[in-house]
This record gives sequence, C-alpha cells and structure tokens, in this order.
Amino acid sequence: MPRILPLILTTLSLGSLFISLSSLATELTLTSSDKFALKADYYPAKTTIENSNNRAVLMLHQCNYNRSMYNNIGEQLAEHGIHALSLDFRGFGESISNKFNVETFGKLPQAERRKAWTKMSAHWPTDVQLAFDYLKEKAGKKSNIGIIGASCGGSQAITLAEKESISAISFFSSSQSDKNISRYEKVLADKPSLIIASEDDGRTFTSAQQLFSTTKHPKSKMLSYKGDMHGYPLLDSDKQLTQTIVAWFDNELKD
Repeated sequence: MPRILPLILTTLSLGSLFISLSSLATELTLTSSDKFALKADYYPAKTTIENSNNRAVLMLHQCNYNRSMYNNIGEQLAEHGIHALSLDFRGFGESISNKFNVETFGKLPQAERRKAWTKMSAHWPTDVQLAFDYLKEKAGKKSNIGIIGASCGGSQAITLAEKESISAISFFSSSQSDKNISRYEKVLADKPSLIIASEDDGRTFTSAQQLFSTTKHPKSKMLSYKGDMHGYPLLDSDKQLTQTIVAWFDNELKD
C-alpha cells in the first residue's frame, strides 16, 4: 500500500510538480511553448545496486482513455529501476481547456468535430516531445528510453522516434496505416518491438502482423489475443499482461 506523503510544491524548469496523495506517482504539470498545461504522472526509478537508473519508458495512452491506464505499469517499472512517465494528451484526462476537450467534441457537427480534432492533435508531437525531454533529463545523458503507445499513441511513438533515439518500443492495440508502417521500417525496425493485439480487432490486428513481419530485431515479440478487446481492457482480462510488458522492457533496456 502506498505511503501517504505530505503535499510538496516546487518549481522545475519544465513545469510545476507535486506528490500525488493517491499513488506512487509524482504528478506533473508540463507547460508547452503555447502555455498549455499538460498533466503527466512520473514514476521515479527505485535505486538499486544492480542498476544505474538510466532506463526509462514513456507511456502514451489510447484515445478513448487517459494516462491512468498506465498506473500499474508505471509503478512496476519504477520497482524494476526504470523511470516511467505517462502523459495525458492535449484534450484528454486532465490536459483540457475550453478550447481542447475531447468530451465536448461529440456535441459538434461532424465537419466542425473533424476540424477541432485535427487542430488539437496537431499539437501532440510537440507535447510528447516535452514529456520525452523531461523523462530523458531524469534518466541522464546515457539513457536507454523505451516507449509504449496504445492505439493512437502508437503513431505518436513513431513520430517521436523519427527525431529521438528510442531503444525499445511497444505497440499496444495500435492500428497503423501503410504509411506509418513504412515510417516504422525506416527508424524502428532494428529496435526490439513488443506488439500486442486481439485477433478480431480489425485493422489493429492486421497492421500488427505487418509490423511484426517488418521488424528485424531477434527479440521482437507479438502477443495475440482471442476476441476483439482493444487496449486497456486487455490489462483487466489478462492479469499477467502488465507483468509481461514490464519484464520485456526490463530486459530490452539493459545496456
């Protein structure tokens, strides 16, 4: 059971920070260049003699959920000596404003809804970069950083990997276009990849098979499930999946 900590308020170069009372995570507010407040949870790596705390995992949620889907994964990664950070995309969870709030988009006419979504998601690559920069600072200059992207988060993972060095990647129920698969082949195919999908999850499964056939790393794996569960429900259905994901990153991020 997490120890209840007093509220601590401090200031960092990348935003404000306070210790969450409800989990082992440190809750962050990362401020973007356009002054938008992005909420994230940071799970500091537990220090042990065996590791140098230079490993980290950035966790990107699916677009019908929020950063809380990674609570258990983040805590277990930290227990294994791996820094972890989960970000609420702009417009989701607690990263919302009057202008960017996915829950209000459903009330808009279709054309306006599409326009609002496009405008909101255009900010995601720079928002994800901000979260990555924070995590990299925690892991240090010689860091080994992995990333897990659920559903729409997988596309953001590929975009990040085109600019940053990613040591390992996991696609969690993440459907990819042919264009994204080509982008993956250029920048990530030689990196260990963990690909997770349900067999009846339409394009998600067929693109997962395409990604797996493209990967060149001998330690890449694909986990397939019966049925059509998408993303987070798989963590509830298979109680070992969280441990499997954590153990895979623990192995693949070692020097």
